[in-house]
Amino acid sequence: MIAVMFSAAVLLPREGRNQSGRVHQHLTARRDTGCECGGGQLCTHLPLVMIDTKGQEIPGLPTGERDWFGQALYTRAEDGSPAVGVSIAVVDGREKNNHPTDKPDFETNCQIHIHGNSSRRFSKLSYGLRFMDEEGHNRKIPVMGMAAHHEWVLNGPVLDKTLLRNYMWYNIAGEIMDYAPNVRFCELMINGEYQGVYLMTENITNGGEERLNLSINVKGAEGIGYLLRWDRPTEAELQSVRDIYAYSERICQTRQDIAIRYPGADKLTKEVAKNIELDYSAFEKALFSYDYNTEAYGYRNWIDVDNFVDYFLINEFTKNLDAGSYSTYLYKEVGEKFRLCVWDFNNACDNYQEQETGLEGFSMVDRAWFFMLFKDEAFVRQVLKRYEQLRETFFSEEYLSNYVDETIAYLGPAVSRNNERWNVKWEGLVPAERNLHSYEEAVEQLKNWMQGRGEWLDEYIHTLKQYSHPSRNKVYNP
Repeated sequence: MIAVMFSAAVLLPREGRNQSGRVHQHLTARRDTGCECGGGQLCTHLPLVMIDTKGQEIPGLPTGERDWFGQALYTRAEDGSPAVGVSIAVVDGREKNNHPTDKPDFETNCQIHIHGNSSRRFSKLSYGLRFMDEEGHNRKIPVMGMAAHHEWVLNGPVLDKTLLRNYMWYNIAGEIMDYAPNVRFCELMINGEYQGVYLMTENITNGGEERLNLSINVKGAEGIGYLLRWDRPTEAELQSVRDIYAYSERICQTRQDIAIRYPGADKLTKEVAKNIELDYSAFEKALFSYDYNTEAYGYRNWIDVDNFVDYFLINEFTKNLDAGSYSTYLYKEVGEKFRLCVWDFNNACDNYQEQETGLEGFSMVDRAWFFMLFKDEAFVRQVLKRYEQLRETFFSEEYLSNYVDETIAYLGPAVSRNNERWNVKWEGLVPAERNLHSYEEAVEQLKNWMQGRGEWLDEYIHTLKQYSHPSRNKVYNP
């Protein structure tokens, strides 16, 4: 594995904050080498997260009702808020296994709610966390070697029976792109009850050098750093930017909103919101116009093209069907151009719940902004060149297969504990014959699919040229 990691590292890096310092937990943390505790309590080499809800139900379960926008409604706390206050402790011994009775690395108050969309219907839930101090203010804390922040997500893989997809592809994206969320495996207990293997994940938000550098200056668009989310309408949760998504809606035939994710409601003044709206609107006007590929007025004045190329290839290689439709994050740091950030690979690599995603075909070329980008021959050439680089490194069969094997070896007995806790049923995919019968089969499916997908792309990646051919785009390229 070391040789494979080294060969991947020879890829010429993009300039970015995480490029040289990405931590892959399975390569740096200790494995389970046994313990002398006697086995009377949970004993794990993974970090251990313990939550005490103080007798409260965690809100966020679907009620079965919808609001007047047609969006699902979720349970709330007794006071009507979407989260409840709990206490959380993390035990993360670097030199020995972790136990519920060990002294925690830290304890803190925390606001918690059930996180996700379709995953809220699963028995194993995911949770959004906000660390708080005694006065109720945000409290930034470093977690499991990740940079200090107050916002985190505890992702509980359910549909992904391998437990690997998010961990693997966040880390690979973090090697390839300027930024991707950091992530660590852990095991979770709520009110003393074991909940299985989880992924402690950085939420995509402002955080300075090791997250996104999104500062705010209300004096003009050039002084604003902000984060947008392309997703289902989110009127109740986030400040929606209704007026600026009409270009994409009209041309790409989507039903999603572009909503402001950062700044949050406490900092999002009308002036800041208007400046963000004007800035983003100017970008889309440039992209969805006849001048879209010109030097003076075109999209290259607005986006980090390398970033968009990498985002496309990561999500296209994995056939991540949600990318460009749901949970799609676009950010702009102060003085920089627009960039995309990856999110949520649980449905990737032929694990989409509602339909099979075979080895063939392209899924990203008509999504969001790529609908226009692929009309430009220069953009397509850049995609093809970058694919050849990645296929020799992070997308190579050897690298990906070894990554899976080494990660499973690191997880060790935690996989069995998780599967026993949830009495894992090998179901959830449609049609039913897609469902597998064991953890070993699930892993083999993932590895075989990635191998087959790479082989298909090797043969057909150059057919992407058709999308920029002059005969197809006369109206845009007179």
